[in-house]
Amino acid sequence: MNRTVPLLTDPDQVRATLISAPVPAVPAVDAPVGIAWLRAHVPRFSTGPEHERLRALVTVELDRLSPADLRERARTADGSLPHVHALAEALGLQDISVDQVALVAAHYQPYEPDNPAADEAVVALVAACGGIADDTTAARICLLVQACAATGALVDNARLSNATGTAEQIIARTVDENPPLRSTRRVVAGEVVELDLRHPGLGFGAGPHACPGREHAIAIAAGIIEGSA
Repeated sequence: MNRTVPLLTDPDQVRATLISAPVPAVPAVDAPVGIAWLRAHVPRFSTGPEHERLRALVTVELDRLSPADLRERARTADGSLPHVHALAEALGLQDISVDQVALVAAHYQPYEPDNPAADEAVVALVAACGGIADDTTAARICLLVQACAATGALVDNARLSNATGTAEQIIARTVDENPPLRSTRRVVAGEVVELDLRHPGLGFGAGPHACPGREHAIAIAAGIIEGSA
C-alpha cells in the first residue's frame, strides 16, 4: 500500500468512494503500443461512458469462459503462474508468455515508473493475441495482467491462511480477511486518495469498477488449491 497519498480506511467511506468517485485519469495514447497504450485502452483506468464501453469488451471475453472449465484447467496446470496459463489457454491464446504477462503486471499501475522492457512485453502480448492493437486485444491482455497479480495473490493468501473447509470456503474467508488487492485509488475533490480494501465485502471492489471476473477468479483459485491438496 502506497502511503504517499491520503489514505481512507473507514469501510463505509471506502465503499461510498468506490461507488461514486472516478479513477485517476491516464493519458490517451493510440501509439506507440506499450504500457501507456494498454492503460489507455482498458476499463481499469477509465471513467464514465468510455469505462462502460471498455468494460463491455472485457465482459464479452469473460462470458465465453466457463468457470467450471477454468477450475479444471487450473487444477491440472503446472509451472510458474499456473493461473495465467489456465486463463490464457481458456481464451485460446496458446502463444502467451506468462513471464511477459508478469512483467506488464508489475508496471501496470500509472504510478509505476516507465519501463522499456514492459513496453516491449506489451508489444509481444499484442502479437500473441493476433497482432491487432485494438480495444478487444487490450481487453484480453488486461484479463491476463489483472489476473496475474490478483488471482496469484488470492491463491498465496489462501495457502497462508488457517482456514479450513472447501476451496470456496477457504477463498471466501481469505477474501474477507486477507484480500489480494489491498488498496486502490480514486479522485476525491480533485485529490488522489488511497482506499483501504482490507474490509469484509470489499475484496473484489465495489461500484462501477468492481471486479467483473470474480466468479472466474474464484474458480481458478479453487482449482489450484484443489490441485495442490
